[in-house]
Amino acid sequence: ELAEAEVVAFDEVHFFGPQFPALCERLVRQGKRVIVAGLDLNWRGEPFGSMPALLALADEVVKLQAVCVVCGKPATRSQRLVGGKPAREGPEIVVGGLESYQARCRDCFVPPSQGLPFEKEG
Repeated sequence: ELAEAEVVAFDEVHFFGPQFPALCERLVRQGKRVIVAGLDLNWRGEPFGSMPALLALADEVVKLQAVCVVCGKPATRSQRLVGGKPAREGPEIVVGGLESYQARCRDCFVPPSQGLPFEKEG
């Protein structure tokens, strides 16, 4: 029951709608500890969803990093791949796994302007 909960946690918040930060603020004002997790940047290297607003509201931010699959340095970007090569265009969200996205550091990330056109498979 939410009324009895002391901590409320949400994952993949980059997919949540624009009203989500206000919900988090309401929960905090009710005395709840709110923990959220999600990507701060989309595959284009742009702010993702409501994450900028959530980061601005946060009392504490812990930014975790993956490992760059190219060089092994800390990765802060998600590289979308099409046919194994960096994509240059396409929708913001495409459901996939290792075959669609790679963790990349800033140096190994290929911006969409330098990638390949998006083509739907099938």
